[in-house]
Amino acid sequence: MPVLLNILPNVYWMYNNPNASIPEGEYMIELRKVQELYNIKTLVELDGAFAFWNKSNSYINEIKSEIEKNEFSKLLAIYKKLLEAIKKAYLNNLPMVISTYKADYVDVGLGVWIYFFHITAGMSFDNVIKLLGLKVIGAITMSDTLKKFFAFLNMKI
Repeated sequence: MPVLLNILPNVYWMYNNPNASIPEGEYMIELRKVQELYNIKTLVELDGAFAFWNKSNSYINEIKSEIEKNEFSKLLAIYKKLLEAIKKAYLNNLPMVISTYKADYVDVGLGVWIYFFHITAGMSFDNVIKLLGLKVIGAITMSDTLKKFFAFLNMKI
């Protein structure tokens, strides 16, 4: 069953619950229903944007380190763009939904909000996790690579 969270007024995050996953076709139907119900014009589907993520895990250490740096750089660029899009949607009262279907990217989708609240509100990693822990449904575990990314950003983990 997909989960829809209203993170900010008119800004939603929809993801496929890892504990009760549904087929992609059904998820897309639910996503379209949400768009129609809340009159959402801006849809950001993250699965395609995160296709590069965690590819470094299949390489030996010497190569892995360089690929990981590249992944971190790409992820940071995406997070920065999303931060601006979220701010714009919120400040201009333009409904927006960010979607993460694939289980491989749900934790990176969660990372969007960790980054957002850290940058815009100056919240620590622990406090953002506590805040989101009250809203998130399903067991979303952060990969070691994502934790390393936030450590790379000098966020207190």
